Amino acid sequence: MKTAYTNTKIYNTQKKCFEDATLYVEDGIITAPFTAEETVDCGGAYMIPGMIDVHTHGRGGYCSDSASADEMCEMAKSYAAAGTTSFMATFGTNPADWYNKGIDNIKEAGARQKNTACGANIIGIHFEGRYLNVKKKGAHAPELLSVLDAEELAGYIERTVGGDSPLKCFHVTCAPELEGGEAFVKRAISMGATVGIGHSNATLAECKAAMEWGANSFTHLYNAMSAFTHREPGCAGTGLATEAYAELITDGYHVDPAAVYIAYRSKSPDKLVLITDSLPAAGMAPGIYKMGDGVCDTRNGKIGYCEDGVTINGSIIDLFTGMKNFMSFTGITLEEAIPYATINPARMIHADDIVGSLEVGKNADFILLENDKATLKQVYVRGQKQ
Repeated sequence: MKTAYTNTKIYNTQKKCFEDATLYVEDGIITAPFTAEETVDCGGAYMIPGMIDVHTHGRGGYCSDSASADEMCEMAKSYAAAGTTSFMATFGTNPADWYNKGIDNIKEAGARQKNTACGANIIGIHFEGRYLNVKKKGAHAPELLSVLDAEELAGYIERTVGGDSPLKCFHVTCAPELEGGEAFVKRAISMGATVGIGHSNATLAECKAAMEWGANSFTHLYNAMSAFTHREPGCAGTGLATEAYAELITDGYHVDPAAVYIAYRSKSPDKLVLITDSLPAAGMAPGIYKMGDGVCDTRNGKIGYCEDGVTINGSIIDLFTGMKNFMSFTGITLEEAIPYATINPARMIHADDIVGSLEVGKNADFILLENDKATLKQVYVRGQKQ
């Protein structure tokens, strides 16, 4: 079907502004102008690229760690309803023999999405768990953490994106200062994966070494990493001071708004990536929810905690809300904020050839906003209304 979306103000990522224009879509892909078979009048709405969440453990009551293919599709619908049109299904720390089943479930869900309007695109897997420093374990089970096993990782990467897999991206978080770090990072990069430094106690020198090996980002900046001091900047300082990408949770609880502002002022505008690190409880009423073999407690309605009631284990926001929080914390406009939740994460995981901006050849994943430019009006994934 050739469809033209008219009467809309379309966001231009390169210029960071809205322009009166028409979006042309054929079979879910943005194309050059054509004679349309169908015309959709957008009623003067503002059109922006769909949000891309590269670090999220679940939503709508479902967890990436344990969801079946059917449940993954339901979770994808919950993301789309909130404005996220692509996401990296994120794994926590689990027994080694569990991951293959989890990968297969997500691949099956991804395969179904090629033929149905099954919510947000599952663009790949973010392997956050397992290869972490116990000193910065956060909510991850210490008894399940592993050495940096390059061969084991290679098997997971091949299973995720090899052959005719419907998934495009594989991103792994690790503590590269641990034994085997160099071989681990280089093996991941050689297979087309991307690597983030996180749950790490690395020094400035160790972080820079990992970046020379190919690591390109820092996982949830400030959280679960060696802190900045004036004599040893650690992971947090290195994430601020270098040209690596840095993920940032903007729920206002994981990171104080003042620290968000510092990151905004420190980083190049194209290197800061907004994430949710959301829990299965996101989009649900406050309560206690299962997450892997543990639970997440969101009874305060603000943030998720482990069973101890002290350790934070994730957020309960959606990325569109996170972007609006970022605007509030930094004082920037919507036009300035959009790239932080769209093209920046797409580039970080090497998916910017298909998502992240409204350009010819990319997925027709977009959000229509009301005239206030703050309220979702309609969400489309691959040209299909959600």
